[in-house]
Amino acid sequence: MAEHQHWGVEALWQDLEPLLPGMSIEVLARAESTNTALLERVRGESRTHSSFEPSPYGRRAHDLQPCLLVAEHQTHGRGRMGRSWHAAPGASLTFSLSLPLAPADWSGLSLVVGCAVADALEPLEAGSDAAPRLQLKWPNDIWLDGRKLGGILIETVPAGAQRVVVVGVGLNIHASDPQGQVGGEQPHYNTGYASLSELDARYTAPAVLARIARPLIRALLDFPQGGFAAWEQAYARRDYLKGRQITAGAQEGLAQGVNAQGELLLQTAAGPQAVVSGEVSVRLAGAAPQDGGR
Repeated sequence: MAEHQHWGVEALWQDLEPLLPGMSIEVLARAESTNTALLERVRGESRTHSSFEPSPYGRRAHDLQPCLLVAEHQTHGRGRMGRSWHAAPGASLTFSLSLPLAPADWSGLSLVVGCAVADALEPLEAGSDAAPRLQLKWPNDIWLDGRKLGGILIETVPAGAQRVVVVGVGLNIHASDPQGQVGGEQPHYNTGYASLSELDARYTAPAVLARIARPLIRALLDFPQGGFAAWEQAYARRDYLKGRQITAGAQEGLAQGVNAQGELLLQTAAGPQAVVSGEVSVRLAGAAPQDGGR
């Protein structure tokens, strides 16, 4: 059994609460899915008409306040299109952040989250032509040195007159056993999975959370005004798919980046196409599908 980690929750809360007044931070030793837990809390509260009537979790109005929920061991994580994603105890960072958000256009939000996380973990020097080790695979994956490092899952739920977004992030921190098995997925990293310990051996799940939480929150708060367009250049620098032959749903072609709406640009035999994320699975030509989730 993995040793319980020290998360420094009080210091983290003091750092983040000024950005999201009223937020709470919770660390669970075990959870099925942090995304599901937060979604169910909001849905329970949105069905409650009286402030004295408890929600199914025995909670009240603060469930509509921002919450950062961390699970040291997530047993039934969810990815896009209903795929599962397993987090081994102590080997991964798995968390979800919920907050009210009201952008005019939600397009590209997962790309912004990916950029914020990658930039926090691997800052890039302005003007440098060096290729980043952390790259982003449209629409919701983070890759390290050409192998999958983690995934993002974004879900929204109405809550009265507002809408709450739940942003889930899962990152491999290190191998869970000497053979390199991560989260019950593949037995070796060279089959397609990477860990942050390859980028910096000092990384632990609490240290990574402390490093990415503030930039992530700032990106989310800025999104309603700037949208994805404000991150378009940052994403282009980390675009893993650009210039590669890929399959996107039923379409095949050469990936040519993304546009200001966060749509994947694809040059196909029938001409240029713009692919929206939705329920489209994207993979390199000849590669097996992969996914991660919350």
